[in-house]
Amino acid sequence: MGSSAMNPVRSLDERYLEFVERTGVVFAQYPQLEPLRYFVFKELLTQRKGARWNEVAKHWLRPLIYRNRTTGSVRRAEALLWAEGHREVIVDALLPVNRELTSRGLGVGLVFFGNTNGLPGSTAHLQFPSRVAAPSWAKPAWDGLCDVVDNLRDKALGRSFLHMSAEVQGLFDELDRILDVIGPKVVVTASTQLIGGAGAVVASRRRGILTLLLQHGILHGLYVPMLADYMLTWGQSSNETLVRFGVSPQKLVALGSPRHDSMFPSKKSDAKARLLRPLSLPEKPTLVFFSNGNDLVRNGIAPLECARWLETTAAQYSKDINVIVRLHPNEDDSLYRGCQNLRIIKESPDLATTLHACDWVGSLCSSVLYDALLYRKPIWQFYADEWPELADNWKYDLAVRISSQSELTEMINRALCEGAGTFIDAEKAGRVFVNHGRAVQAVADFIQARLENHRIESASLHVR
Repeated sequence: MGSSAMNPVRSLDERYLEFVERTGVVFAQYPQLEPLRYFVFKELLTQRKGARWNEVAKHWLRPLIYRNRTTGSVRRAEALLWAEGHREVIVDALLPVNRELTSRGLGVGLVFFGNTNGLPGSTAHLQFPSRVAAPSWAKPAWDGLCDVVDNLRDKALGRSFLHMSAEVQGLFDELDRILDVIGPKVVVTASTQLIGGAGAVVASRRRGILTLLLQHGILHGLYVPMLADYMLTWGQSSNETLVRFGVSPQKLVALGSPRHDSMFPSKKSDAKARLLRPLSLPEKPTLVFFSNGNDLVRNGIAPLECARWLETTAAQYSKDINVIVRLHPNEDDSLYRGCQNLRIIKESPDLATTLHACDWVGSLCSSVLYDALLYRKPIWQFYADEWPELADNWKYDLAVRISSQSELTEMINRALCEGAGTFIDAEKAGRVFVNHGRAVQAVADFIQARLENHRIESASLHVR
């Protein structure tokens, strides 16, 4: 039974979908708002983070500090790949595509919004000068939002919106400049939830450039609306999820996940040692729980309850199993302080080693609920009736639901007595990850075909 049936308080996802419906006309009238969509919803409407006077002072000082423009290799290219942040789910989705397209002799530009350390030397580092004055579209756009959204009209919230609008206009100005230089026919990004990815898609579509969005993680309501011309998804199950959220199936192309091409069960026998030895843990059956304590606004009490379930179970079975918690890349360990029976890790060992070495995988809503399918491990999705519904893999037999601490205890006891637990069969995994092992080639084929179509159309127009 879903949480909405038992809990009268709407989840953040449900409130976001209502926000999307109410504000659709305003966003259509002012497409410059798109990079601010999640800022307005989460920070202004939900968290009420209005600009205080110290933040006003910082806003006026920013132009004195942030003056640089984009550096690195900005040159003509047929395809532009846009990366943002250093999370592996985004970088590792785009870099294999960059290598494949380059190996085919296609002109490819790679622009990164953030620190470019560890990226190819040809990567351009996007930077732009900060602006103080809000652009002309900001005030009427804000008034439009306040007219259709309750409890948004507030002076401090309005100041914060105008400040961010100035930053977004600075981003658009720089995007326009580099798009003029690069002149791409296709722009590919792995996230439009981030401010830069949304801006890149809006700026590109305004110029008639084809835009493609690569799926980078587990899907939920915050993936809508779909800004790009097409979304290249991991598989049919992702398409079905997005269609349930109202995305047109014509905009969805299931090609697979470039990041997952290299993910296979390892033949090396030392994976468990490489996981357990650095933690000084004995070789025992091991549960690895992938935490989602990074966003308590969306995830509510669920991450804290998960920590309690895990600690209770780990203490009860301390002689029989290891319980390891792997933190989200944007999470600290504050939820697990005082949990003496849990071992906390973050980036090391790597994801592939961790998945190969463990005996069971648990999570609330992490993308690992999909990743673990490729390693044929039992997947336990923690979800109690009163929690917000953050992912519904268990509904489609892609995970086994754990609805309480006592049920977790029962599952551990059953697995110890009868075997590892329920495995996901290969056919179901194939619905999640189409073209596994050659998704990079499939994505590159799609991009190359679109570029060739563009050349044919351009040649036809030139003849006319």
